[in-house]
Amino acid sequence: MTIDQSEPERDSAEGRRSPASADALDGAEEVPSEADALDGFDDPSVAADAVAIPRAFFKALPYVAYLVAAVVLLGNLWRNPGGRMLLDNYQDQVWFEWLLTNGANSLAHFDNPLFSMKINAPYGLNLMANTSVLALAIPFAPVTWLFGADVTFVLVETLALAGTAAAWYFVLNKLLNHRAAAAVGGAFCGFAPAMISQATGHPNLAGQYLLPLILLAVLRLGTPGRRPVVRGLILGGLVILQVFINEELLFLLAMALCIFLIVYAISRPRELAARLPDALWSLGTAVLLAGVVLVYPLYHQFFGRGHYRGLPDYILLYGSDLASYWSFARRSIAGDPEIAGRIANNATEENSFFGWPLMLALLVVVVWLRRDVVMRGLAVTGVVFALLSLGSEPKMGGEPLDIPAPWGWLDTLPLFDSVVPTRLALVVTPVIGCMLAIAVKRFADVVRESAAASAARAADTDDAGGPAAGAEARLVRMMGILVLAIVLVPLTPTPLPAFERPFVPAFFTTDMYREYVPRNGVVMGVPPGWNPSLHAMQWQTAADLNFTIFGGYFLTPDPNNPEKTAMFGPVYPQTATIMSQIAEQNAVFEVTPELRAQAAADFRALGVTTLLLPAHHWKAPELRAWLDQVVGTPGVLAGGMWVWDVRPMTAAA
Repeated sequence: MTIDQSEPERDSAEGRRSPASADALDGAEEVPSEADALDGFDDPSVAADAVAIPRAFFKALPYVAYLVAAVVLLGNLWRNPGGRMLLDNYQDQVWFEWLLTNGANSLAHFDNPLFSMKINAPYGLNLMANTSVLALAIPFAPVTWLFGADVTFVLVETLALAGTAAAWYFVLNKLLNHRAAAAVGGAFCGFAPAMISQATGHPNLAGQYLLPLILLAVLRLGTPGRRPVVRGLILGGLVILQVFINEELLFLLAMALCIFLIVYAISRPRELAARLPDALWSLGTAVLLAGVVLVYPLYHQFFGRGHYRGLPDYILLYGSDLASYWSFARRSIAGDPEIAGRIANNATEENSFFGWPLMLALLVVVVWLRRDVVMRGLAVTGVVFALLSLGSEPKMGGEPLDIPAPWGWLDTLPLFDSVVPTRLALVVTPVIGCMLAIAVKRFADVVRESAAASAARAADTDDAGGPAAGAEARLVRMMGILVLAIVLVPLTPTPLPAFERPFVPAFFTTDMYREYVPRNGVVMGVPPGWNPSLHAMQWQTAADLNFTIFGGYFLTPDPNNPEKTAMFGPVYPQTATIMSQIAEQNAVFEVTPELRAQAAADFRALGVTTLLLPAHHWKAPELRAWLDQVVGTPGVLAGGMWVWDVRPMTAAA
């Protein structure tokens, strides 16, 4: 056994390290694990042909399995991408389909991909401050052009889960040289409850396929191999791509690496010191490359038009419930939606639901491998992020806890004030995945070494215990697999539920809108509001963003807050508020000259040219009658929409 060889003093004396620790920071190259498949073949040429297919099969098997699993989980969308939407988070699917369409259009028309005037009229929207996902929208633009954003969305969601699992498998196999261990770790990192939760509308957060590659690039800094500058260019390129997928995850990865490397440096200061000079060259190269490419996008995000500072106050209180760590998520086979709903902020932020069997197993693993420096670093990193994820007002079972809140010391700092606290628990998932992979490899090593030792003793004594030792080893191995199943099977995800996509009238799907909405016109959906704004974005996406809308679903600076804290959606003028009250509260407003003048002023200030009311809206008769009086001309029914041209009204003195 090599468990006790990972303490720095013993390593120094004996000139060796524990396998997991050495691999993790040295970046060991992959060693084919199928070499034993050649055993039993006398003719090497025949053997090579015979094992070529099995070897390729076993190499590809995890990737294929991950892809199949992702397709199954998203099968409700794949059956009809244009007619179904995710039940748990419809609004974010609307948003990302809009973003994918906008990204494809910016490439086709050479528009500014960092800012859009198509939404939030008349102010426009800072897309760098609203998760532009350009690293997804631009490469998949041909799919959007050919099949539509609904198909692109399902595709990037599928690749988010499968790609994350595949990337972690690739990296863990490089570091551990053990396919089974890497497959277990990759599967957990890609399909853990947190990933399934984020997949309900957040392909930018579920798609973590670049993070393990960035991690591998960092761990290999200062090791023999490529030149430091080349390694820096690789790291810088990966960072640039990740910025255009999701910056929050990149920030969390940087925090996690700092914590892990501090723990590692305490145990192995001389090792890291020896690697520091080359590592600094690589880091300097990465910073230079990323700085040159990102200087303008980041300036635009933090200082450009439509920038904001910090998230809305209620979002900053989205912390993980302490009880969630030993509970099951609603989309796990052992989960209960009612229980999960009581302790989760919402269905898309169940980032810390790992179940009590896994928590107990991890405790045993940490005690067992406590002398392994990598395991210690992972354990410390996981605990720190678990505590931080509780937010500034910790809770357990929905009830406030009177305990110190470390995140409360950080959440007002720049950058930290843009992190949703519960998402700090997203770091815990890959930490656990790596711990599981290391544990599986160590267990396999122990079983193999024990069996080899028993066989050697039997051979030395001419005892017939060799076969018995092999049977014992197989039994122990099966027991290990059983324990792993008991721990992980309850977390098996279930297919994500979907519902019928909200109806989009023919007015938009048949290009009829071109006859009624002027070129560069601004549409206000009636009635305005949260859900109506989502419908307006769907109308816009169906029309390939060929008109501009007032409002929408986005983050923008609060005009009433001098610190420019973010708020969701626009500020609604008086006329928009009245229409919402008619629709939602059955309010009645008499149309007076003063009210008509106020409406004209509101529409003029926003640049609104056209009002659109769905004919199927349940309050359509009341809203139509009221708008006929306000605008002064009756609405026109076309393609399932009532249409009012307000330009004569706003042009009047």
